[in-house]
Amino acid sequence: MEPFPQLKMTRDLTRPLPEIELPEFMSVHPADGHERASWNWIMRAAFDPGQDYKNIEDDPACAPERVFFVRHKRMDVATAAGAIESDGTAWVHMVGAHPWYRGLGAGRIAVLAVMRCLCEMGYGRCFLSTDDFRLPAIAVYLSLGFEPVFDPSDEIMARRWRSVREQLALYRKPAAPEPMPLWKELPDPESRRVMPTLTPFVVPRSRGAVIVCPGGAYTHLAPHEGDPIARMINAAGVSAFVLRYTVLPFRSLETPIEEALRAVRLVRSMGYEKVAVMGFSAGGHLCAMAATRAIPPDPEAADPVDRLSSRPDAFAPCYGATSLWHFRKTPWPAALACGKDVFDVIRAYSAECHVTPDTPPAFIWHTADDDVVPVECAYDLARALAAHGVPAEMHVYPHGPHGLGLAGDYEDVSTWAGLCQIWLKGMNYDAPRVI
Repeated sequence: MEPFPQLKMTRDLTRPLPEIELPEFMSVHPADGHERASWNWIMRAAFDPGQDYKNIEDDPACAPERVFFVRHKRMDVATAAGAIESDGTAWVHMVGAHPWYRGLGAGRIAVLAVMRCLCEMGYGRCFLSTDDFRLPAIAVYLSLGFEPVFDPSDEIMARRWRSVREQLALYRKPAAPEPMPLWKELPDPESRRVMPTLTPFVVPRSRGAVIVCPGGAYTHLAPHEGDPIARMINAAGVSAFVLRYTVLPFRSLETPIEEALRAVRLVRSMGYEKVAVMGFSAGGHLCAMAATRAIPPDPEAADPVDRLSSRPDAFAPCYGATSLWHFRKTPWPAALACGKDVFDVIRAYSAECHVTPDTPPAFIWHTADDDVVPVECAYDLARALAAHGVPAEMHVYPHGPHGLGLAGDYEDVSTWAGLCQIWLKGMNYDAPRVI
């Protein structure tokens, strides 16, 4: 049987091209010899696990200078290539955006980078092929000026394009999740300038949920450690909530800790059987504080949410700054002390000092040569958990800088996400199977 042919589109490159508008934290660059892990990470998630950068390297129509990547923060999240066939036809080829980073416009930027490259090379027209069901991608191509290509006498292709047009007329981009406040009214306004929020990424029938705490040294919240992480958790069939907690200046570390514990109670009030907390860097410190310094429920509380347990059922510090002791020779503990005695603060807010047999199970990962948060933080926490009989899974990768997030540029480190998904499923956080 003949394979079902893809839809074909073309763009006249002699017409003006849109400018490449790069959102904050985003950049675009051609292949530079170090992109194999990035391309595989993107394309295997976007299409199928059988994709490999070797397909690009071995394709005589492609060249490294025509393979573009869009970078978000410090990780490549979308790619597109310019292919020149032996007959001189120019194609936009192998377009993909990682599913956990879709909605940022990265795929559009990658395609536009290829179009500009082909235009600068003197090509007056380019082509691409796609599938009927890729409506978001087709919408992007149409917005960039691509038009359908088919023989008017081909009734089957004409019917397919009519169907695509009809579906596009009904297609609406999914609405961004709306943040929800932690309280109805802002408590302690002297310590909080704005209301902390939870942004929901809900999976129907998910038994458990994970609260995600981005890092940022308690001075800001890193975007690549928030929403993309929530989408990764969603891919395991588990709901996620991104916590936008208070950062400096605050009265003390009790302020964000109180918010993390409130978040656990609030998510639990939604009916989830289990609630975990995951954090990165300073967010890893926060999630470890929530796990080791939980507040008992108050059965007499006026707010019914406060009558629920604030103890997480599991926690996952990711290159977490879980022990302030290892920062005693840096200015960071003094900044967090907010005028209090620094060594009192180090003792009070180092997670390994507060582990008990009641501490929930942990998933810990770190890189051995992290030069910002020492890997000893992970070792100290794991030792304390082991000493008290608390189950913990730990992965220490040999190399990788601080702040990797999903680590798409590092083929070994990026395995942490799949391992964490298995960990969550093993504790029945995902939706029950339908038999």
